[in-house]
Amino acid sequence: MGNMTETDSSLEKKVGDLTKENEKLRKKIRRLKKTMDITSRHSDVVAGELEEKVEASIKEIEARVRLIGETIPVPVIIARLSDGKIMYVNEHSCRVFGFSFEEFMRKTVSELYENLADQQVFLKMLAEQGRVSNFEVRLKKSDGELLWGDLFSQPLDFKEEPCILTVVYDLTDRRKAENEIRRLKEELDQKEVKYLIFKLDGAEYGIKLVKVREIVSMMPITSVANTPPYMKGVMNLRGRVVPVTDLRIRLGLNAAAYTEKTCIIVADVGEQRDRTVTGSIVDAVTDVRRIKARDVDPLPALLFKNESGLISGIAKFENEIKILLNSVA
Repeated sequence: MGNMTETDSSLEKKVGDLTKENEKLRKKIRRLKKTMDITSRHSDVVAGELEEKVEASIKEIEARVRLIGETIPVPVIIARLSDGKIMYVNEHSCRVFGFSFEEFMRKTVSELYENLADQQVFLKMLAEQGRVSNFEVRLKKSDGELLWGDLFSQPLDFKEEPCILTVVYDLTDRRKAENEIRRLKEELDQKEVKYLIFKLDGAEYGIKLVKVREIVSMMPITSVANTPPYMKGVMNLRGRVVPVTDLRIRLGLNAAAYTEKTCIIVADVGEQRDRTVTGSIVDAVTDVRRIKARDVDPLPALLFKNESGLISGIAKFENEIKILLNSVA
């Protein structure tokens, strides 16, 4: 009995000790729960504040994008990267393409391309370079007409989605002008001009036939003092005093004795108001040729001195060339 009493006392003591420890643990648990609750509420507040700040920043960025888009006097288009859905366009986009804002919002950028292969090239460039500049492409307007656009694009997060911002410069008028210039040049290349062909020192030269008044045989020429070496003097052409130039010497060639083939080309020199008549001595007149503009090359600067501006170009034929002159003065 005595032993049992001691054992019971010992158990009661241990139970008492465990009860105290248990109570301490409960208090710690209550404190931890309270701390966790406070921390959780604080975290929710912080997270909410951060979320509000992020949303405010996003709205501010989007507002800035819209402001810039409306300020720039060219089309600005923002499209979702994943599927090309148009997310935003500025007023100038509507004006240039002819779609309303609502119509744009129902479209994808693919619908604007005349050739979808161009869009694939565009996306490949964007993926490789991170941005696209000076990408010229034909785009479709609401009325079916084509617009030549020069695209400048870069990635942009818009409405919390990866997008592409594109600025479109309208090149349509420039392309039309280029095509018109090309057409006129082709017409000019096909245009034929008649040239009077004559010889000087073994080479053939030409002057536009429309400038030539007549061709006369050699006649008496009266020398005039204090004139350049190439100026031979003046002649009396049916009562009109006409200055005469030796075209060999005028072009820096060697002088030569006159023969029975030597003649004088009488031609107009200068523009309407300042137009005069002059005579130019040449070795012989040989032909009248039709020459197309496409067959005339500019004067090679390294081969000819053209300080006087007399030579206008070189006409090419199968196995020969003609040196074309602006005038014979």
